[in-house]
Amino acid sequence: MALIIEEIVNKHESVLKKYRGLYAFADLLATYFVLYILFVLFNMRDLFLMFSIFEPYTGAKYSILGFGVVFETLGLIFLAFALSLILTAIRHYRAEKKDAIALLEETHPVLRERLRTAYDNRNTDNIIVRDLIGGVIIDSKPVQSSSFLDRRKLTKDLIVIVFAVTVLAYVVGTGYQTTLSPTDLNGVIDKLPLVSNSNSDLYPVDENGGTSNNTSQENIFGKPAVVVVEGKDVDLTIPPGTGQGFTSQEEGEQMNESFTQSGMVNPEAEASKAYYDNLPEGYRNVIQSYFEGLAEE
Repeated sequence: MALIIEEIVNKHESVLKKYRGLYAFADLLATYFVLYILFVLFNMRDLFLMFSIFEPYTGAKYSILGFGVVFETLGLIFLAFALSLILTAIRHYRAEKKDAIALLEETHPVLRERLRTAYDNRNTDNIIVRDLIGGVIIDSKPVQSSSFLDRRKLTKDLIVIVFAVTVLAYVVGTGYQTTLSPTDLNGVIDKLPLVSNSNSDLYPVDENGGTSNNTSQENIFGKPAVVVVEGKDVDLTIPPGTGQGFTSQEEGEQMNESFTQSGMVNPEAEASKAYYDNLPEGYRNVIQSYFEGLAEE
């Protein structure tokens, strides 16, 4: 009789595990389709353009089952599946899990307290335990494992899946997408106080070339540097105004002089005499002959 009560409990426990796997699979599909639709609507494919590691692959097409799929689409599929897998695992890990005995006693009041007591004392051999186990076996025979199936939960997941697939088909057919994109977050991040003040140690430059800090600008170089050259002290202080870029210049009087065209000049080339002064001796005749040859050509 102890083996019979164990077989009954183990059979219902095995069916209960299968139902839990079915719940997890339905939740995974529902979560995946919802996430993927949100990714498509909000142009999450632009997320791959924000990382340089994906630049060699963006825009590439891959043939899968006869269909050309873009790399960004494959990335969204993988990202949505990974996130839905994580969310489903967390949700089912934190969910309350009842064993087969608790569910049997909850759904069938005739077995309440009796089934648990009989299972815990199945190895005890006396007339009271044998009578209890016999009565539990008789009362548990009409129990069907299908009573553990939560049809309400599966119906909710099925409705979400059908709705998500319908919306996805509409988006793919019409190409509808929102104007929002992950690239819009760049402007939002720049406006954050902690990010915008990250370079607060650098003083902003004023219009006159100075900084806006309140520290005194006098003697910023400390004492002037002095170099001793042949027993004499040479002051190396940089005079004010040196190295400050362009300085203002006074505007002179505008002169309106008319252009005078020169007369006719003989267009023939004339050798210059000035270069003879700098020619090295010994090569003067060679260089002179070279340039005369060029002039003749």
